Amino acid sequence: MVEMLPTAVLLVLAVSVVAKDNTTCDGSCGLPFRQALQGSVRVVGGQAAAHGAWPWMVSLQVFTYHNSRRYHACGGTLLNAQWVLTAAHCFRLKKKAYDWRLIFGARELEYGSSEPVKPPLQERFVEKIILHERYSPISEANDIALLKVTPPVVCGRLIGPGCLPQFKAGPPRVAQTCWVAGWGFLKETDHKMSPVLQEAPVSILDLSLCNSTQWYRGRISSSNVCAGYPEGNIDTCQD
Repeated sequence: MVEMLPTAVLLVLAVSVVAKDNTTCDGSCGLPFRQALQGSVRVVGGQAAAHGAWPWMVSLQVFTYHNSRRYHACGGTLLNAQWVLTAAHCFRLKKKAYDWRLIFGARELEYGSSEPVKPPLQERFVEKIILHERYSPISEANDIALLKVTPPVVCGRLIGPGCLPQFKAGPPRVAQTCWVAGWGFLKETDHKMSPVLQEAPVSILDLSLCNSTQWYRGRISSSNVCAGYPEGNIDTCQD
């Protein structure tokens, strides 16, 4: 069972720049591998995800040239064959495209691996990093970025694009449940991320509640989504 912190601040998945010149991943989005759906029993509190349950999940890994090793640093969402959506704060320290490698189709990661990935996994380079023009490292407002992938990803059984929610009027105002997934910390005190992809359900919370004096005291911007549970225990944040 995953133990996480109270209230997560999630990205508002609203993107105006998505490549349309590649067809290898065109088609239906948000479709898990069928066998993953049959073999995965999701429980409140979080658990290891079945292989193929989240085919759009991408591992963003920092590449170190002195020993040719890769270290997982952030998660992302595959949008199509050439674009990945992620958080802008991932690039505070490593801002150059050549510092990064992208791993697609993975469930379990080896932190610090120097070995090439084996099919059906795919490894790609980053051609370009586009941060939101109004991203604020201090307030975390507009914490969103796009990565252009090179060469294009080939979608298949365990790799496929995720969907962008229709937030034309802003984040939903009524109670909704969504899922979070990633290779994050399992406990508040952990120093090492989970090597196995985790999944957990969370409730989208009203921003006014998140910004109350008992919680984040006005630090959450309108470009963020607040999700989790008032009682805590399930979340994606580490601070």
